[in-house]
Amino acid sequence: MSSQDKSTEGGVSIGTNDFATYIESIIEKLQSKVTDVNSELDTKFEDMTNRIDKLEQTINTILKQQQQIESTKENEDATTTSATE
Repeated sequence: MSSQDKSTEGGVSIGTNDFATYIESIIEKLQSKVTDVNSELDTKFEDMTNRIDKLEQTINTILKQQQQIESTKENEDATTTSATE
């Protein structure tokens, strides 16, 4: 059989070149979908990374504020204690 021969699959006649073209188009569609999904994942990972970075910054800010509050209270307590003595 040559590359132009036709085979019958379920009563449908398919040329070898047509079948190869069909398979190539399916592969191209799958590659396109994989590329799209990969791009979406990259975007989501980047967004998640940015959100985590912002969360870390917020936590660090809160911790610094808490340390300042505690330091201020310690200073006030020390001042009050030395003033009463």
